[in-house]
Amino acid sequence: MIFYHNTLDYLAILSKWIFYYNLFTSVYIKKVGVEVDTKRRNRAMILLFTVISLRATSLLFATTGLSYMGPLTLNGYRFPLAAIILLFLFRKDIKKVDKQLVIHGSIIGFFFLLTMTTELIGLKMTNSSTTSFLENTAIIFVPLADALLVRRVPRASAIISALVALAGVGFLTLKDGHIGLTFGEFMCILSALAYTCAVVATDRFSKRDDPFMLGIVQVAFIGASSYILAMVVEGPSFPTAPKAWGVIMFLAIVCTCFGFTLQPVAQSKLSASISGLFCAFNPLVTAILGYTFLNERLGTTGMIGGVLILTSIVIPAVTPLIKKPQLAR
Repeated sequence: MIFYHNTLDYLAILSKWIFYYNLFTSVYIKKVGVEVDTKRRNRAMILLFTVISLRATSLLFATTGLSYMGPLTLNGYRFPLAAIILLFLFRKDIKKVDKQLVIHGSIIGFFFLLTMTTELIGLKMTNSSTTSFLENTAIIFVPLADALLVRRVPRASAIISALVALAGVGFLTLKDGHIGLTFGEFMCILSALAYTCAVVATDRFSKRDDPFMLGIVQVAFIGASSYILAMVVEGPSFPTAPKAWGVIMFLAIVCTCFGFTLQPVAQSKLSASISGLFCAFNPLVTAILGYTFLNERLGTTGMIGGVLILTSIVIPAVTPLIKKPQLAR
């Protein structure tokens, strides 16, 4: 079944989640006393939720794409196409790019290349829900890696999150009463580790360079590297099916051009804690869409694992919000 035949159903699901999430965050933020501009915050939240939801659909579209081509070939067409579009649209800003920005963008691009490649290899061998849950454990790894880099003890919330996530991964990979990673699940965890490195590198370099141009350079690096990797490993392959090109166009334009450039814009208007809460919705949206359009089932232990991983993602995001605000003197 091709899931994008049910576009109206998908849009209905998106609109409901946007409504309920806005309702939740409006009440919750007001309760803990966080003061932000409501109109600006609502626009940013809608934009961020839309970006994250659309990026969550990338796993569903990629699942369809993998039935027509290999994972490296899919990336080998998706990212060069996205790079060409971005470089054309922002060709006047290319003069802002210097040697340092190219080096930094290439480093981030390398980690994202590893993320996307291992993600698709894992997706070819397991369902989209499991892939998303395992990959998004990166949100827990980031504060641990950051603490390691600055040589300080991780926060208690980060340690608790890691333990809860570890339990979640255990339940998610539980088979016949035994914990055992399949090769696909192992690749998803490698994807999470690579994504952790990408996030940490982005955090470091975006403070020194133009973040928007940094994103374009990283997409260009991923595009060139993906194409070369696809040609060398999987060999020359040209998709002929219209559905295959529909998937490639959607992944390139919506998930890459849109997602890679507008997510930082949305997050710049929100606190890190609120952004972290939104990140928890990525695997949840993927699981819902996988269930609705791909007839994927996680099973009881898989659902428990998914809930534990979601909980581990939410813990570090909620912790700063539940602290009592300082009273003005």
